[in-house]
Amino acid sequence: MSERESALREVGVSSPKYHCSMTSTHPTLVLLHGLGATGQVWDPLVKAAAWGGRVLAPDLPGHGSSGWADTYSFGSMATEVAACLKSDEEYVVLGHSMGGAVGGALATGFFGHPPIAVGMVGVKLVWTEEELLGLPVVAAKPSRLFENRDGAAEWFLKLSGLFGVLELTSPIVERGICETSGGWQVCQDPKSVLVVEGSPPFADVLRGLLAPVFMAIGEHDPLVSAEDHADMPTGVPHVFEGLGHNAMVEDPSVVWDWFARVVGLN
Repeated sequence: MSERESALREVGVSSPKYHCSMTSTHPTLVLLHGLGATGQVWDPLVKAAAWGGRVLAPDLPGHGSSGWADTYSFGSMATEVAACLKSDEEYVVLGHSMGGAVGGALATGFFGHPPIAVGMVGVKLVWTEEELLGLPVVAAKPSRLFENRDGAAEWFLKLSGLFGVLELTSPIVERGICETSGGWQVCQDPKSVLVVEGSPPFADVLRGLLAPVFMAIGEHDPLVSAEDHADMPTGVPHVFEGLGHNAMVEDPSVVWDWFARVVGLN
C-alpha cells in the first residue's frame, strides 16, 4: 500500500439509507476534517448515514496518519484528495472547517474534476489581522511532548475543538496521537496552521465555483457566525440549533439529514 493510500481511510458501508437522485448510482461521499482533527472525526456521521456507496474520510496532509509537508495550502490538500478519486468518479463533499475550504478548492476544478456539490460546516470565513499574524508563531513551536497518553489525548481534543465534546478514551482520538521515543504527542504538524496563508478572501473563493455550495454553522460555534456570511455569495447559512463547532460529532444525524436534503441524496 502506498503512502497516499495508507493516509486515506476508506469505509464501505452497507444497508443504504439514502439514494442519490442525481445519478443512477451512489456518488462517492468525501468527508474532509478540520484543522487539528483526523478522518476519524467522521465516524459518527458515517454510522448515521449508512451510505450505500464509497466513503472517503482521509487524514489530510499534516494530520493523523498522513505525512507532513514542507508547505500547506487548500489547493495542495485538494490535490491529494483528488488523487484518490478516479477520473470519472462522481462525488459529493462534506467538509468541516478547514476541510470545507478544501472542498471549495475542489469545486474550482483546478485540482481535478469538481464534485457534484459541496457542503461546508463551521468554515471560519473571517480572519483578523491579529489572528493571521499569530499563525507563524504557532507554526514555529515544536510538537508538545507528554508523559502519558491522556496528556496527548487532551491536547488533541483541544486542538481539534473537541475538548468537552469527547472523552479522552474516545476511539476518535486514536489516529490523532502517537507514542514516540520521547513521549506522547499529537500527530498534527504545527506548520499546518499556515494552510490559510495566501488564500484569497472567501467571498472571492466562493464565486464562480463549478459546483453548488451549501453552508451551515453550529448555533454556538465560537469561530464563525451568521454575520460572517453577510458578504458571501452562498447566502444565509443553515444553523444547527444548540450545536457548536464540531456539529457533525455532537449530532451526526442532524448534520447528515441536512446535507442529504440540500445536496439531493434522499
